[in-house]
Amino acid sequence: MNIDLKNPRVYLAHEIRELVRDIEFDGPELLAMAVGGSVSRGQADAFSDLELLCFWDIFPDVDTRQKLVDSIGADLIFPIDDDQNEDNLILKDIQVDILHNTVDYYDNMIEDAWEFHLADYQTLGFLDTITYAYPLFGDDILNAWKEKTEVYPRELAINVIFDNLVKLHNGNIELYIQRDNPTEYYAQMVSIQRKLFNILSAINKSYAGGYKWMYPELEAMKIAPVNVSIRFKEMFTINKFEAVEDLYALVFETLILVKQQFPEVDFSVEETFDKFMIKRLPL
Repeated sequence: MNIDLKNPRVYLAHEIRELVRDIEFDGPELLAMAVGGSVSRGQADAFSDLELLCFWDIFPDVDTRQKLVDSIGADLIFPIDDDQNEDNLILKDIQVDILHNTVDYYDNMIEDAWEFHLADYQTLGFLDTITYAYPLFGDDILNAWKEKTEVYPRELAINVIFDNLVKLHNGNIELYIQRDNPTEYYAQMVSIQRKLFNILSAINKSYAGGYKWMYPELEAMKIAPVNVSIRFKEMFTINKFEAVEDLYALVFETLILVKQQFPEVDFSVEETFDKFMIKRLPL
């Protein structure tokens, strides 16, 4: 999806840009700013905030961040925490979350992803964010990053797949049905679904740095088990034993897709599935 330029949050983002782009801060320089999150994806709903990404030459101190807040006439929801890189504001009845970091920090993150194919989810989250980010200024910086994210390294996909395969286990999910513990049952269901989502995202060359918009991502995937999005949702409404059986089926179907699309990944579908199915048996 593309950004909706008529969204009032986008209008607000442009107003903020005009207020901050020419401010001279004492020390740090704001090199680029972009809209991120659901607004940049064109998926914002009535509950969405405005996520602004601020890229600096050096990390801004509390005084610099406060000056930015004051310059746009916003109110802080929480006091600025210099141990965090996000400030939460209210401006014109819209929550605005401003994320701060340096251009060098993200340059190095991207280089590590391309050189070492690191599969950590902070990196994947940033690559996903940049893919959809809507530049407000500093287009040269953002477009250089965007150019890189257009090509998803196959080695990175393999590492994401492998990282999730080795952690794939049924979590004794059926045990929690027998114990009538729906909280732990659904926790295990979510954990397994997320690992499958990560694997399918890598197969489809999508960075998918989070789970808030998992279902639209699943629906857009060209390589995935049949009706995977619907099946994920139904697991929370149908009979638990039936849900688990379909969960097991989805795991097997996903393993088949990995073997088809990434034959160089050294694993056996049958052995991996058998390992996944190891469970505690009653005496």
